[in-house]
Amino acid sequence: MFAIHSLRLLLAALILASGGSPHAEEDAGPAMSLAAPQRAPLVAVARAGERLAAVGDHGVVVLSDDGQNWRQAKAVPVDGLLTAVSFTDARQGWAVGHGGVLLHSEDGGETWTRQADLEGQPVLLSVWFENPRHGVVTGAYGYAAQTRDGGHSWQRLSVGTEGDDYHLNQVFPGPKDSLFIVAEMGNAFRSRDGGSSWETLDTGASGSLWTGLGLRDGRVLLAGMSGRVLLSDDQGDSWRELDSGSHEAITALAQLPDGRVALVGNGGLVGLSDPGVGHFTATIREDRLNLAALAPQAGGGLLLFGPSGVLLQESGIRPQP
Repeated sequence: MFAIHSLRLLLAALILASGGSPHAEEDAGPAMSLAAPQRAPLVAVARAGERLAAVGDHGVVVLSDDGQNWRQAKAVPVDGLLTAVSFTDARQGWAVGHGGVLLHSEDGGETWTRQADLEGQPVLLSVWFENPRHGVVTGAYGYAAQTRDGGHSWQRLSVGTEGDDYHLNQVFPGPKDSLFIVAEMGNAFRSRDGGSSWETLDTGASGSLWTGLGLRDGRVLLAGMSGRVLLSDDQGDSWRELDSGSHEAITALAQLPDGRVALVGNGGLVGLSDPGVGHFTATIREDRLNLAALAPQAGGGLLLFGPSGVLLQESGIRPQP
């Protein structure tokens, strides 16, 4: 079995190891109700307009309109692990989880309905929607699918060569309408036709890649195990390694309003790039918590998400003049 360094993958693997069924009683829902939902384990976050929506275990979805005050979504029909979330605008969003679970919201994450589970009940690790009709999901053991009707029906995608069963950790948009997928064993894939077909990229890396980000200037970043960060200046045709300042696994990236890039990872890792995104300066939080996701704050600072819920990181994260 692969080495697990991402919190969301760890949670998914634990469920698989326990033999949990996507239709087991404890996953039937509704979501667990919590007095302080912002302290629940959270593994992914997305923006719904100005709102933040974060997801985690036991069907927990937490929402904030100001980054300070958090509330739990009013209705979530599952009590299992939610691993990823994507919004196309302030209202339309999708969340995915293990067992092929697909949830849809039409009110900015306040309430969610369950769409038809994906065939084979795959462990889903990532979701990205381009618009309210077209979306892509990826998951464990090479699973990928796309929808062109808002999630009502899905078509399997072929990613990599036949027989590959790499875990496809994240799908994300790149420049010029391209899409990228990062995977185990240094694998990355690119689509130039909206996700219908995929080509394998030569990253030069061997360790698993957990996350990626398309920058506003058209460059692309990939990151993963052992603090590895890769940068492409040519839409993925070639890659060079950047100094991340750490050997901890990197689980998430985000670009700040001033163009710099922040990263988070295992062991309390928080990193920040220079303005040109040529290298990173890393710090380790005193709590050394594994961090799974982040969201930049407009006025400076980062919101971090992990096993202790929502954390605020202000030190060293200030807008450039």
